[in-house]
Amino acid sequence: MFKYILKKELLLIFRDIHALMVLFIMPALFILIMSLALKNTYSDSFETKLKVAVVSSENSDIKEFVKGLNKSKYFSASLVKEGTFDTLIYKENYDFIVIIDKNFKSEINKNVKDFEIKTFSKSSIKNEYFYILKNSIAEIISKSIMKDYFIKSKIDARTLSVLSDKISNTYIYKDNKPRLKASSVQQSVPAWLVFSMFFILIPISNTFINEKNFGTISRIRSINVSLFPILLGKIIPYFIVNQIQVVIMILVGIFIVPLFGGDSLIISGNYLLIFCMSSAISIAAICFALFIANISKTTEEATSIGGVTNIVLAALGGIMVPKFVMPQFMQDISSYSPMSWGLEGLLEIFVRGGSFGDIKIYLLYLIIFAITFLTLAYMILKKGNNQ
Repeated sequence: MFKYILKKELLLIFRDIHALMVLFIMPALFILIMSLALKNTYSDSFETKLKVAVVSSENSDIKEFVKGLNKSKYFSASLVKEGTFDTLIYKENYDFIVIIDKNFKSEINKNVKDFEIKTFSKSSIKNEYFYILKNSIAEIISKSIMKDYFIKSKIDARTLSVLSDKISNTYIYKDNKPRLKASSVQQSVPAWLVFSMFFILIPISNTFINEKNFGTISRIRSINVSLFPILLGKIIPYFIVNQIQVVIMILVGIFIVPLFGGDSLIISGNYLLIFCMSSAISIAAICFALFIANISKTTEEATSIGGVTNIVLAALGGIMVPKFVMPQFMQDISSYSPMSWGLEGLLEIFVRGGSFGDIKIYLLYLIIFAITFLTLAYMILKKGNNQ
């Protein structure tokens, strides 16, 4: 009998084309879009540099200053002698305007009290970009003044000019083997994969509620089939669908994202651990979906409750916004989201090259979450059938 329950579920799954589109096409698009959108966030440079207009009179110091900005990975600078701020920002599309006196070196050396370098930008420019520009200006001027001092003191200034190039960073992984640095696609694939797995709620609630309303579950119960095989018959087919999602989303990250100019997904950890993690996420998502389907009277109600809940859990869990850009109190709150447990577990494997010991706590949280909601779903279903 259990074989026919499984067959029934698989037929219902593959007949629901709209639900399959939500489970496969939606996360694939999110992975592609967010991997490209977040590319600069994880990169040490911008594909399109920020345009800087340096407003000053031309001399050798100003030329050197503009040249220094152009050596940066972040800025493309031009010397501008005239033009209103509105024209430079909104018509010539400069991101920043820097107002600097041509005699800035002598003013700094003389400790002129009212010396100031002013910058102007669009209101939409992020503060992080201003701080990058601010630090770059300070570094360029400091190097230039120190270079003059070294030349006067007959000290080789070449060491100072290449000092920043001598400073490097290496990512350390759990197995103590340095690998490739993290990229946006390594955040996007596990994040939207977890999100899409929890959206298994839509096809589960559609079939489960319809079966309750049409009396299908009652008829199956009438031939001495207990509730547990009925619930298990729901879990196994959707578990298979979730694992197909995992494979497809990983392939999207590896092969599709690079076609649009993004980074290719590189997995640092073990594929067996990915299966362990994806299995725990899948079971947690399915058990949660069964609970929502049992407390809902209509498919619309289940979609509304489950959809809103999933979006809130995703927002809190670092799916929509990476955790490292959240304030600390939000990062603390996110640790209570099951999507955060799934995401952190996958990131341990994808990015940090983690072992089973690194993901076991997340596996435990997800299993407890699944058992809790499966128990609640069973109790609600049993109570409803006994009435």
